[in-house]
Amino acid sequence: MGVVVHPAEAVAPRTVVDEAGVVHEYDEIVAGEAMAHGPVMLSWQDVLASSVTQDEGYNVVIHEFAHKIDMRDGVADGCPPLPPGFAGTLGARAAKTAWLAVIEPAYQAFREKTIVAERFGGETPWLDDYGAESISEFFAVACEAYFVNRSQFEREEPQLLQLFDAFFRALPG
Repeated sequence: MGVVVHPAEAVAPRTVVDEAGVVHEYDEIVAGEAMAHGPVMLSWQDVLASSVTQDEGYNVVIHEFAHKIDMRDGVADGCPPLPPGFAGTLGARAAKTAWLAVIEPAYQAFREKTIVAERFGGETPWLDDYGAESISEFFAVACEAYFVNRSQFEREEPQLLQLFDAFFRALPG
């Protein structure tokens, strides 16, 4: 793994095949990207901005490295590899079940709040709405908030705070 730093946001070419088998190619502007078997790419401009975005819970470095943690088991699914005995469980399957029992409902509630805010003018959630894209993005966005504005994160996501405390405090080092 390495780190590639660009002076500003970068253009990433994308190819997606939809349900009908149609191939869509487009360019996406990214502030960072964690590649499954490759480096982390960061925009230096966004790295610097992370120092003044604490109130928003934004930090591109934490976000991209959260993805790398999530991908350690080979898939970005919002559930990183969990340490033995995580949350008092016996075995990897039980640990993952315990993790998902907390993060999946939090993700679904967040998605719902985001949809209501976007479509019906409801209250905008505090977490970055990019987290509504997928559970893996939700995990990365929640990690940003957990580390950069713990007090707000605790008010907004108390169940996730307990889950993340159990995970990040269990890691060596």
